[in-house]
Amino acid sequence: MSNISSRYRFYLIIWLICMGVQLGMISKGWSADVKLIVHPDIDEPISVNDIRNIFLGKKTRWQNKQRIQFALFTEKKTYEQFITHYVRKTLYQYRNYWRKKVFTGTGMMPVMFKSCSQSIDYVSRTKGAISFVPASYSISNGVREITLD
Repeated sequence: MSNISSRYRFYLIIWLICMGVQLGMISKGWSADVKLIVHPDIDEPISVNDIRNIFLGKKTRWQNKQRIQFALFTEKKTYEQFITHYVRKTLYQYRNYWRKKVFTGTGMMPVMFKSCSQSIDYVSRTKGAISFVPASYSISNGVREITLD
């Protein structure tokens, strides 16, 4: 009988450790230090749920019927904070989500940039575009920083 209870304790400890790791990832994500930026023509209220749906490819049009073009800034720390905080997935889950959409023919991989300046340039030149950059990065006049409702 003690063998069963020790095995149970072992699995309980493993489960608690896994939950602690998950909670740590979530709490780290809630302190996301990112700025959301959009093309200057976008002037509508945006919620956290809208951001999640946009970056999952579920919301594809703005209220004015213009197509949403989202871009990912892939510097690991900022990218991970954004995906964890707003999309509520790990980087691994997010990448697999998009791989599955591409493989099944239900989506195309998002546009990705390795530098803030590339991401900002894309958003400033592309109507309907949205992206994110580190909160510490100063943005140019060609894009608009948004706050969420």
